[in-house]
Amino acid sequence: MGKRTEHWISLFAALAARPDVSFTILAADVSDTTRRDLDRLSQRWSRLRCHVVPHRWSEDRTGHMASVLFPRDSLRALARDQPPDVIHVIGEAAYLSTWQILRLRRRYWPDVPVTLYAAQNVVIRFPLPFPLIERYAYRAVDHIFPITPAALNVLRVKGYRGRASLVPLGVDTLAFQPAATTAPRPFTAGFVGRLEPHKGIGDLLCAAELLDCDLLVVGDGSMRADVELAAARRPGRVTLRGWADHGALPGLLARMDALVLPSIELVQRNVVPWIGIPLREQFGRVLVEAMACGVPVVGSDVGEIPWVIGSAGLTFPAHNATALADQLGRLRDDPALARDLAVRGLTRAATEFGWDRIGEQMCRIWAGEAGLAGPAGDVRPIRDRVGAGEQIGTGRHAAASLARQGTLPAAADLARWPSP
Repeated sequence: MGKRTEHWISLFAALAARPDVSFTILAADVSDTTRRDLDRLSQRWSRLRCHVVPHRWSEDRTGHMASVLFPRDSLRALARDQPPDVIHVIGEAAYLSTWQILRLRRRYWPDVPVTLYAAQNVVIRFPLPFPLIERYAYRAVDHIFPITPAALNVLRVKGYRGRASLVPLGVDTLAFQPAATTAPRPFTAGFVGRLEPHKGIGDLLCAAELLDCDLLVVGDGSMRADVELAAARRPGRVTLRGWADHGALPGLLARMDALVLPSIELVQRNVVPWIGIPLREQFGRVLVEAMACGVPVVGSDVGEIPWVIGSAGLTFPAHNATALADQLGRLRDDPALARDLAVRGLTRAATEFGWDRIGEQMCRIWAGEAGLAGPAGDVRPIRDRVGAGEQIGTGRHAAASLARQGTLPAAADLARWPSP
């Protein structure tokens, strides 16, 4: 997730807007921006409660998000609350924090179903004890939500045989919309994300120079100096904008004629030197954000980029700057193609990736797991349960639970939950 946690905030907002859901988020080590967003949501929606606690271990200390641990005191405090109807963990099966939540459920809420997020699209063999934790999670969870077909395949290859439903990452289609008007400008390619080697920044800079088009880069990272050098070499043609507030992204995307995600695959060795972890694009959220804004998208053929794009954009062979320049040239020189892809992207974003639709899907699965769905799939209200558990993985972690709100005041018992 890196610097960007706004997609989870958007999901929480979509869930909080539902009158039949109440939930609690337990978060550790989130950024100041994320903390403010969570506070804003909890102030707006009485059915949402959020508690940010310190972590015991962090990704910065150990080199990988799988090693993050929550403080035991915080989990014990959570256990004193009423049982939730369902626990949802946003974090991979091998994470220590996932193991903590599953142990909490086994000890205090053994009858509460657990669902789990899964994004890994590469079969990774972690060192001990992580494989043991992973196998334990596969036996303990009731339903897993892989975000792509490749993530589902990894689950099956690793031995998970339980229930699974494809639940992609989404976009807030109310916040991300096409601009009303656009001023005339030179053809501009754009990038939003981390300025790191595996994102293909070098190929993007080269392709923009080959095509002689303008380039707008939004983000930061270890390759910032490379972008600054390109901007100095092509003054006025390359613009670097640091991390942007989520609310500013639609306006920045509106300044692009094409959003590019030129990721390549690299092997990361930041846990122990003899274990390589492939960095292969797991989703590419900015693609669906650009689609929702009516901006044509171009992506490499790495990881899940082609699946996310579908027929709503163009792809090219990874690490091939010439091929990327050719695809951008097609969009620049063929306005009809650009318009067609923009319309396709808008449709795909609205029908496949809108958080409101995804939230509805998740709630129906949760209701079924908790035995709250009627014969026709309608949700039966429950009277007095509140939630507990969802983990935000990749560097900024959280655990929370979601439950159906009943006829009693939602989350009334959460007032007993001590502030961290």
